[in-house]
Amino acid sequence: MRTPFGLLEPYIRLNPRAVRWATTFALLCSIGIILTGGIVRLSGSGLGCTTWPKCTEYSFIAPAQMGYHGVIEFTNRTLTGVISVAVGLVIISARFQKVPNRWLVRTAWAQFWIIVLNAVLGGITVWMDLNPYIVAVHFMAATLLLTTTTLSYDFAHSHAFEVWNRRTVSGSGRRYGRGAVISLEDGEGVPSTARATDGSVVLGQPSDDPTRPVRTRLAWILVVVGAVLVAVGTLVTGSGPHPGDSSEVPRIQLDWTGLTWFHGVLGTTVLLLAVGCTWAAHHAGDRKTFLRGLILTGLVIAQSTIGLYQSLDGLPRVSVALHMLGAAMTWVGVLRVLLATIHPDPVTAAPSPSQDAPAPAAV
Repeated sequence: MRTPFGLLEPYIRLNPRAVRWATTFALLCSIGIILTGGIVRLSGSGLGCTTWPKCTEYSFIAPAQMGYHGVIEFTNRTLTGVISVAVGLVIISARFQKVPNRWLVRTAWAQFWIIVLNAVLGGITVWMDLNPYIVAVHFMAATLLLTTTTLSYDFAHSHAFEVWNRRTVSGSGRRYGRGAVISLEDGEGVPSTARATDGSVVLGQPSDDPTRPVRTRLAWILVVVGAVLVAVGTLVTGSGPHPGDSSEVPRIQLDWTGLTWFHGVLGTTVLLLAVGCTWAAHHAGDRKTFLRGLILTGLVIAQSTIGLYQSLDGLPRVSVALHMLGAAMTWVGVLRVLLATIHPDPVTAAPSPSQDAPAPAAV
């Protein structure tokens, strides 16, 4: 059965720039919704709307008697609509490319379903009176959304996507079909024709680099440790003092001090791994991974500084909000280091000395 996208496919074609703008918008929105969710928590507005999907039993919007708590919580809910629009733009722009890339389309649709999951979890959080375990799961789901928007953003801005955009579909068949025959306009580095059986992103790698698999494995370890760091961070947040209104918010019954120390150890491990990836990239001449490793190293140092300060100064709200924003940006940085090793930029071989050296003067 033909979908609406399939019916419109012969008539609509969008520029690759549309994908770049849409993925950038979606990434910023996914970071923003983590920050606004933190503001809901820090202001004690988690129950500013007493039910879901309505704000109150009789109103979809926050009534005046709910005060600023209702405004904050309802605004956070409204942002779900904004990010839904952003993800919708990613889906549309990716689907109506000259040759739609199956990986990009799938990550875009994954964002849509994760938004649905987050909306349901948000409702359950309200129904369960801010149960800290549900709140932690809700944050992890928001991080999952951030993961998929980062994947789409990174690929849309990569050299691999530029190469993909040089492909065309032969004949008048469907551009997105599994049997579509695609070819390169200039034939650089890959066969002139290929049958798109699975929409693979593998486009013919840049010049061979025997050290790249080592950096990729190191980056995967970085991602795994970073994911554990985020998960433990939610437990630290759920078990420790609540900067909003501790007297009314239930806590996870775990040793907050021990979790905080473990969280710090994980943060130090992520920092060492980031430095290791950066050092390895520098010695291999991998400028893309090197620059992203430097950025990640700076983010982790800043994040660790904020985390240490907030723990020693009684969790001031501004520092907690900055720490949540830093957590989102650090996770994006971790993912982009890995993606830099998976989709490296092409490496131009240095000219050989025999070609550049001047001919010896006649004696």
